[in-house]
Amino acid sequence: MHRALILAMALVALAIPLAATAVPTAIQPVVIQITVVNGKVIGGIKRPSVKKGRIVRFVIRTNAGTEVHLHGYDIEKTPKKGTPTVIQFVAKVSGRFELELHHPDALLVQLTVRP
Repeated sequence: MHRALILAMALVALAIPLAATAVPTAIQPVVIQITVVNGKVIGGIKRPSVKKGRIVRFVIRTNAGTEVHLHGYDIEKTPKKGTPTVIQFVAKVSGRFELELHHPDALLVQLTVRP
């Protein structure tokens, strides 16, 4: 009986770390915050770099502009004053891509997607 108890405790001790690693961790998006005031990017143009396959989320706050456009992925959104504009996508294509505000025209982000 004593031997069975020791064996059971050893199996539990081995199972706990395995159970902890068996649960997949949710992949968190790479969040890039951009604030634009009167067509000017606060803090300058962002130049993030992400690995291909990552989820990218741009959160744009602007008081001007008629369109936010991510070149290369051809994603367009219409910003609304007082409400953040969110662009989220999976970085499936390697290269450098520009996120721009239009009317007034301003470069917001140069995103590099690494293979």
